[in-house]
Order: sequence, then structure tokens, then C-alpha cells
Amino acid sequence: MSFRPTLQRSSRLLSPVQVALIWVLACISPQSLLSQQNIVSSSFVSTSNLKVQSLGSIDYVEIDRPDVLGKAKQLIIFVHGTPGSYSAFRSYLDDPVMQEKFHMISVTRPGWRRDDDAKIPSLDEQAAALRPLLDLDRSGRGALLMGHSYGGPVIARTAMNYSDLVAGLIFVATTGDPQLSGPRWYNRFAVVLPRFVLGASLKGANAEIMPLRPQLEAMRPLWKDLTMPVLIVQGDKDRLVHPDNVLFMRRMLVNSDVRYLHREGLGHFVLWDEAELIRDNLIGWFSADSAGAVGASAQ
Repeated sequence: MSFRPTLQRSSRLLSPVQVALIWVLACISPQSLLSQQNIVSSSFVSTSNLKVQSLGSIDYVEIDRPDVLGKAKQLIIFVHGTPGSYSAFRSYLDDPVMQEKFHMISVTRPGWRRDDDAKIPSLDEQAAALRPLLDLDRSGRGALLMGHSYGGPVIARTAMNYSDLVAGLIFVATTGDPQLSGPRWYNRFAVVLPRFVLGASLKGANAEIMPLRPQLEAMRPLWKDLTMPVLIVQGDKDRLVHPDNVLFMRRMLVNSDVRYLHREGLGHFVLWDEAELIRDNLIGWFSADSAGAVGASAQ
């Protein structure tokens, strides 16, 4: 398993026991979301000179470079998985092409300002926390929502609750099928592990995963109400989110124009491994001047 810059705030490394647990939990089951993030801290804010802003129960960073013609750019909101923070989308925020095309906001979801914060496992509450950000779109086109892993159900629920403010969805290695997304034996095992063994970050991730399945079941009849275009990106070697989640979402999104970017041989870290390809496809699919055309790699 390769590691990426962490989505955690602290500069601490996890203990050898925690690293071993991550390895075991990730390798035993392809459905596990528990250890999707990696372990090494990032100096995201200091290197990017971005001011961390707060709005209700979330933190966020924002990039909105002036357009040469003075036009407002369409808003895209990035939503991380579990555990995580706004730094998950650093490569997109730092990308000059994305800066030219979009007004970008990357959030730290409720419960993740600090690892030991009380977690908010309700997708409805997560969506409500994002709601004020949707009003920050000044383009008149509505906001795009991009979610990775657990961030996928969060943006789906947001679009279901506030569909008139959402112009498009980008799901990257995300879960959606209740049958593939419920807690497994190791999640139940993690419930009884003390925090000093598992760590606050993974303990918090487990708290979000445990009640996920019934919430996804409740969302089943609402997928058909989504009419905005959708881009789905999934690696077929994902060990943390079952690739067949894509089949479920494509089957449920009966009233959306769905494009699927299949990445052969790639896993859960496709968000970072294929950042440029994802960038090009989302720009092609959602930009006002693209006429809905997507790159040849989208299927």
C-alpha cells in the first residue's frame, strides 16, 4: 500500500500498532473505508498560503482567481472521505488550469476539525453543513460537488436535498450501494478497541461508517430525482471501496447524464494518481465552453 500526504492536521505519525491495524483492515476486505487516508502530515495551508475559514461546523479553504474578462467562475466544492480534511484536494487547488476555470472550495467536514471532535455520522447533517456554501456560486450556473470515498454519499445526499443549487456531481472512488457499504466484522471489532490503540482518526472514521448502510438504503428512492450531469471515476483494483458501487450508481441515476471514467489497474488513490486526467475530464464535461464534450478516456 502506498501512502499519500495525510488529510490530518497534526504532524504526528501513527504508532506501529496503528499502522499494522491499517494494513490488516485495508488488506482483508475491499469494502473497507476505514483506512482510506494515509499517515504522513502535510503542510498544505502554509505552503499554499490559503486562509482557513470557518462557516458553522465546517472549515474550508477557497481559491477564486479573477477572470480576465471579469466573469464569475462556476463554483466547485471538494468533499473529503473519512478520515480527512480540506487538504485531500490540494493537487486540484494548486492546479493553474483548475484555478483558471473554477472558483474552488475544499472543506473539512463536520467532526473533522480535530481528530478527537465528536463525529457527525448523519449524511443529512453533513449536507446541511454544506448548504451555505452552495450560495457562494456567483456564476448563476449552480455549484459542482466533487466527493472522494465517503465524500460520495455526502455529496449525493446534498444534491438530493438541495438539487436546485447543484449543477453537477463528480464521484471519485465512492460508495453508494448499501449492500457493499455497510460495516464489516472489523468495523465492529474497531468499536470495542480503545482510542489509544486505534487512534482518534481511525476511531472517528469507524463512527461514520457504522451507521452508513441504513442511510444509503433510505437514499435509494431519491437517486432517480437527480437530473444533473454526473462523472464517476473508479479504479477496478480498489481495495477500500468495491468497484461494483459504480454499477449501482449508474443503475440508480436514471435521469442523469452519466459518464464513467474506468481506470484499469488502479485503486482507491485514483483521486491523486490520476489528478490531471480527472481534471481534464471534469473540465470537458462541466465547463460552459465545452458543449458537454468529455475526453476520450471517459466511457
